[in-house]
Amino acid sequence: MEILRGALLAVGGGQMTAARAIGMSRLQAIQNIILPQALRLAIPPWSNEASIVLKDSSLVYALGVPEILRRAQQLSATTQQPFLAYGIAALIYFVLVFATNRALDYLAERTKLPTHP
Repeated sequence: MEILRGALLAVGGGQMTAARAIGMSRLQAIQNIILPQALRLAIPPWSNEASIVLKDSSLVYALGVPEILRRAQQLSATTQQPFLAYGIAALIYFVLVFATNRALDYLAERTKLPTHP
């Protein structure tokens, strides 16, 4: 929530004044002016935060599947091939982080304001 708070504070106070000046209610100004701008500012930090969460904790474990590194450790002990087991675990984490970042990058691109040449 700190990211959203920071994004809301980054939207200039003049935006609310301008919205009110053209006859919008406070709620309309927040919904149509303030929140869209704040969300555009919040998406890149959320992308970083999602990567950190995926790396620091096992999202797969939270979904009910055994933790990836524990499984890799068990597989390594069974097959005597630790490089293969941990390589696969690393690949799984990479795919999760990559997919999450691509999804958030796509969202950021879709919400970006068009630029003029």
